[in-house]
Amino acid sequence: MIKAVFFDLDGTLLNSQKIISDKTKYALMECKNKGINLFVATARPPILNKMLSRSKADFKLFDGGVFCNGGCIKINNQVTYKFLPEEIVSYCINETNKYKNLNIALQMKDERYAFNNPLDDFAYKPWGIAKEDAVYITNDCLSQTIKILIYYENIIDTVTKLPDKIVKELHKYCGEYSKFYLTDKGKVIQITSKYASKYKGIEAIRKKLGIQKSELAVFGDDTNDVEMLTAYENTVAMGNADEQIKKIAQFVTKSNDDDGISYALTELLKIV
Repeated sequence: MIKAVFFDLDGTLLNSQKIISDKTKYALMECKNKGINLFVATARPPILNKMLSRSKADFKLFDGGVFCNGGCIKINNQVTYKFLPEEIVSYCINETNKYKNLNIALQMKDERYAFNNPLDDFAYKPWGIAKEDAVYITNDCLSQTIKILIYYENIIDTVTKLPDKIVKELHKYCGEYSKFYLTDKGKVIQITSKYASKYKGIEAIRKKLGIQKSELAVFGDDTNDVEMLTAYENTVAMGNADEQIKKIAQFVTKSNDDDGISYALTELLKIV
């Protein structure tokens, strides 16, 4: 019996318009009515309503979640953080700054951000922050970082793949001491503490709830979902996921634009 479900957001729970469809909301409400706990497991920080320009009511169905790829865990209004080593943060900043127009953002404790370059004016709202709240990177930021993002453009509109050289250099340096993900089809690097991952965050919540691994289900679509999709027996890859992601999941559902969440909950997992 499924007692908890964890959903990745972008490309999974959210469709291409970055909304939760009405059909998906109905399926989620049916889960709640059956006493099933719902959580997000996302690379995003907890300020989802601000980032997605949605009311807080849209996320009231969820009991907490794993944020920043496991760098932040929230359950029952309790928050825990996993910080990156300062030397990793410093190295990534220095390497990024060697490339023209390449951007690095530090996601920090309490949903704060620091940037090496400013975003375009239109991009602050989708990041969930006001322009005046964004700060430039200083040494004070190094000890407060829970996730690093490296990207071109504004990340929300990026079309430029990252140079192979920096991907290889950062993976070589950071791989042993952190979790390194190349996501968005090679356009974004995400780095978190080696003690942080979606899987480890889910495990922390699972143990706190006192449920078995067989009593939860997980949904995902990208490379930072691999660990959680291989750790449990009730795993679902979206129809829009990369082929490698589909191969490791127990089920493959419809795409995020074809109400794949609803289809999986009703037809594949049969929990609503």
